[in-house]
Amino acid sequence: MVSIVHASPPVVPSAPPYIVLSDNQDEPNGYGFCIDTSARGKTDLLHTHTCKPKKANRPRNDRDNDTRFSYDVDTGRITSFAFSGFCMQALIANEITVFALLECNDHPRQKFVYKSDDRTLRLFEDQSRCISVAAKTQAAGPWVKRPLLLTSCNETMSKLKTWSVVE
Repeated sequence: MVSIVHASPPVVPSAPPYIVLSDNQDEPNGYGFCIDTSARGKTDLLHTHTCKPKKANRPRNDRDNDTRFSYDVDTGRITSFAFSGFCMQALIANEITVFALLECNDHPRQKFVYKSDDRTLRLFEDQSRCISVAAKTQAAGPWVKRPLLLTSCNETMSKLKTWSVVE
């Protein structure tokens, strides 16, 4: 008999909205991996990072809110809570993808589909491709991180591509 071990779901300490990998993986605090800017505060690139604990009396654009993103089902955009008017966009060149935080616009790679049946986030223009994370966790100061990837949904392990969208 084969046994399959899954990590627990994360216990996210952030106030909503946030988008978190549904499986805690090996995040040492149990907080999970949230979509995040790649450095403290507003930066151009995105990754996943330990979901940060909320701090009282912080303005919306405080750099500690940089792990707070929401999904708009009507537009398909993943938008930053902290940085109003900025959205996630897939930048694809020669089979390499990075995710950027750019001004929201009508670019087709700022549109995603959240499939509630399998909890995947898919590129609208090619729904065979899912937003996923790298399998290996990296140190990030007192926290941890994982790069965001755009992968074939059919070839990616569920635990690396299953998201919880909390509004």
